[in-house]
Amino acid sequence: MMKRLAHAALTLVAAVMLAGSAVAADLKHPGLINSGGRLNVLSRLEKDARSSDRRQSYYASLDKDRRFSVDYQPRAMDYVLVVARTSNESEKRFRNDMAAAYFTALRWVKTGDNRYRAKSIEIMNAWADKFVALTREKGTKTGPGQIPLEAAWAIPIWANAAEIIRYYKHPYGDPGPEWKDSDVRKFRAFLGRLHAQRNEMRRDHVDNQGVSGALADMSLGVFNDDRRLYEAGLAQARALMAGIIANDGEVKELRSRDCVHPQYSLIGLTQAGQIEMNQTGQSTLLSMTRKGGKQPVLASGIEYMSRALNEGSDARDCRTAKLLDGYAPMVKRLYANDNKIQLNELNNAMETAPKRMSGLFPEGTEFTHGEEGSQ
Repeated sequence: MMKRLAHAALTLVAAVMLAGSAVAADLKHPGLINSGGRLNVLSRLEKDARSSDRRQSYYASLDKDRRFSVDYQPRAMDYVLVVARTSNESEKRFRNDMAAAYFTALRWVKTGDNRYRAKSIEIMNAWADKFVALTREKGTKTGPGQIPLEAAWAIPIWANAAEIIRYYKHPYGDPGPEWKDSDVRKFRAFLGRLHAQRNEMRRDHVDNQGVSGALADMSLGVFNDDRRLYEAGLAQARALMAGIIANDGEVKELRSRDCVHPQYSLIGLTQAGQIEMNQTGQSTLLSMTRKGGKQPVLASGIEYMSRALNEGSDARDCRTAKLLDGYAPMVKRLYANDNKIQLNELNNAMETAPKRMSGLFPEGTEFTHGEEGSQ
């Protein structure tokens, strides 16, 4: 009981801090990784019944994913037990539910079927009503840093789902079930509880953890119309990029860890760049170059990582690894109109490398940012 009361007090402080820090509501909505224009393209694909074989194959794979289903049943918890370097049943429930909230929101956009909108709202309301906090699983070697990292991973997924349901006006059919203002307020408080735990992260992480924290701040800043939080996250992402991607493009943690964690950094930086693009029409993260350099820093890192997947690199041979969802179609689209930027290695990796979802970021980017459309 005392633990629940302590977290309730934390929730109140977090909510007051978030409300007090908000400034003029001048951020664009929907304005996270999916703009209104991008979502309109997605909705037209269903209406126009046109799609490439590759996209149709992708849709077929999504039909088999229960998190895209209107029959998905959320399993909200008060305390989510987290564990490092693996995943337990508690984490799986939490991650599957937040992915389902986002995926059903996307499926509502694509199909216009309001049952999917209702399902996304149901999932978000369930967690807003019940969740108290993330906590470490006892009896494991999980350190205190895992909780803020898990919170940072969760916030962008929940916020992207909420941004669609709250702000997107579907061009076809009736508006669909309302997400009540009282429920939206509860959901903002839920995100506030998560963000209070994200703020426990050390600020000296020049790696995928630091990038995840920056993306969380940007995502919550946009959804809450908190420009100061959004700008703080963007500034952190800018500061981290030069330390994570070396002059030759090598991505930090590729040499010292594995083929996965460097991709976490690239996903976070790409999605941060997409958010900045959606907010301002241009992106300092996407265009940042080093003195004398020709290719943007982010593009050089993505090409280096792709080369490791395609044929191996000086840092590590990743030919048996997988291309993670969350960035490849997005970055290809973001750089599509710049003829000076070549992404040959990325194109090869997208064609030949096996794919997988990590469950740690807003995913389904072939669905949202794939071949069709021009927005």
